[in-house]
Amino acid sequence: VRSGNARAIVKVEAQSSDCSPGSQCVHALHVRPANLTPSMVMGARFQKKFTMMNHGRRRFFKLCGAGGAGATAASWGFAPSVAQATLPRQYKLLRAKETRNNCTYGSVGCGMLMYSLGDGAKNAKAKIFHIEGDPDHPVSRGSLCPKGAGALDYIHSDQRLKYPEVREAGTNEWKRISWDEANERIARLLKDDRDANFIEKNDQGQTVNRWLPTGMLASSAASNEPGVLDFRCARAVGMVGFDCQARLCHGPTVAALAPSFGRGAMTNHWVDIKNANVILVMGGNPAEAHPVGFKWAVEAKIHNKAHLMVVDPRFNRTASVADFYAPIRAGSDAAFLMGEVNYLLQNDKIQHDYVKAYTNASLIVREDYSFDEGLFSGYDADKKVYDKSSWTYERDAQGHALKDETLQHPRCVLNLLKKHVERYTPEMVNTITGTQVADFLHVCEQLASTCVPDRTATFLYALGWTHHTAGAQIIRGAAMI
Repeated sequence: VRSGNARAIVKVEAQSSDCSPGSQCVHALHVRPANLTPSMVMGARFQKKFTMMNHGRRRFFKLCGAGGAGATAASWGFAPSVAQATLPRQYKLLRAKETRNNCTYGSVGCGMLMYSLGDGAKNAKAKIFHIEGDPDHPVSRGSLCPKGAGALDYIHSDQRLKYPEVREAGTNEWKRISWDEANERIARLLKDDRDANFIEKNDQGQTVNRWLPTGMLASSAASNEPGVLDFRCARAVGMVGFDCQARLCHGPTVAALAPSFGRGAMTNHWVDIKNANVILVMGGNPAEAHPVGFKWAVEAKIHNKAHLMVVDPRFNRTASVADFYAPIRAGSDAAFLMGEVNYLLQNDKIQHDYVKAYTNASLIVREDYSFDEGLFSGYDADKKVYDKSSWTYERDAQGHALKDETLQHPRCVLNLLKKHVERYTPEMVNTITGTQVADFLHVCEQLASTCVPDRTATFLYALGWTHHTAGAQIIRGAAMI
């Protein structure tokens, strides 16, 4: 093939789809003059045998001009960028500072690793750019729920309050002030109010040292040490109004668990849930509200073959992964639990060694104690208050409470409790709670199976009990079981 300047006649073995096998096709190929290096060759490379002929002089100058224009364009920045996949990427946490902390957005207390950049210089400001779960944390084991995983967005949110602000009286505008000014104004307002309203003695002449008009609201996410300091500071200046979010959530818990177990907080560790044989979830939805903590209940199911039961008005997400679900009428939890107590006592499904050694079941109550038609002894109908003097125990000459180790005395605590809850039969529980008798008995039987020394049960509850108007009674019922 010849056209204009010199070209080459190339003879190749046809192996492409447009030529039949074994045939010969003729292809045109530009070839280099003898004085060009191989790197300057323009055109396709064929791994075939071919015959080359030299280019003409005019063609050579055209090729050189095109190459020079391409080099100039590349130097001006028109060259395509290198694909990111071809470049090694530096590990983003390589120069970061790692800080351990706990997530403050839930009761599980998940561990967090926060990574920040900043060399610690005087004018350098460290900035958190990555947050992840702490794999060494004993409870969360590297997991974070959506609240913890989204903490980085909270930190860098445009709506986050970063500086002190004040809204003067009579205005609706917030203005920024310095930290020094904020501390000075807070201290001055507190001092002036305390000087004007401090009560040293009451009307009876008793020293009370009260400061009533000002109160303090603290955080429930603080650790023990800041909590103690908050409490001491408030009490030292005479504050009576002292509150925190934990009181709102767990006031009924303290009122119920403290008389039962001696302390008003969670009675065991999250990790201990993995050892349970039976798990009863009422008044909560941990699979959705506390997913990281709920992993321990799932671990109990997988590794300990635990039986997970949910009693709730809704078929919630926890119920969807439970072994058994029973609906209940909202607000009737106390009757359900008293029915369980009645079942356990009537069928003698209690841990006798534990009950005798570690509870007041064997102590004998005073003879003038009674309960009739919903009222305990000592009630004053006019004042609507109780005289609780009859609610205590019979005592010997040394002032020690009398006890019956055989649990046969009619006025021992166990028998008085048995008489108190005998009205909560399965049929009565069905009438009050709406739960089917068969479902109620299934829950009772599963709990009863843990009365032996080598099996244990655990209750999981949350704000469905602690925020209930009868929360203290409900939680106390669970504590009895």
